Amino acid sequence: MAVIKEVTSFPDFKVQIVTSFPDLCVYVTKNKSEAKGSDGIWYFDNSFPDKKVQFVKSFSDLKIEYVNSKSQAEWKNRSHKLQNRIG
Repeated sequence: MAVIKEVTSFPDFKVQIVTSFPDLCVYVTKNKSEAKGSDGIWYFDNSFPDKKVQFVKSFSDLKIEYVNSKSQAEWKNRSHKLQNRIG
């Protein structure tokens, strides 16, 4: 499950939001159960997150692009080091 918390220090990884050439396309859900078992479907929660992320403008570990549907949420960079380590 990709339960994510945004932090300003000590992140598990740094994320940059882009509009082209993302590593991962991310769909943000309002339902925690929808995020189960997926790197590309994120649910933001401040309590008991799976991963803590810091949003940055450069020098990121992961480049994401937000998408409008769950079917678009997928890895674009299939050899990325964080694949299967977010959710």
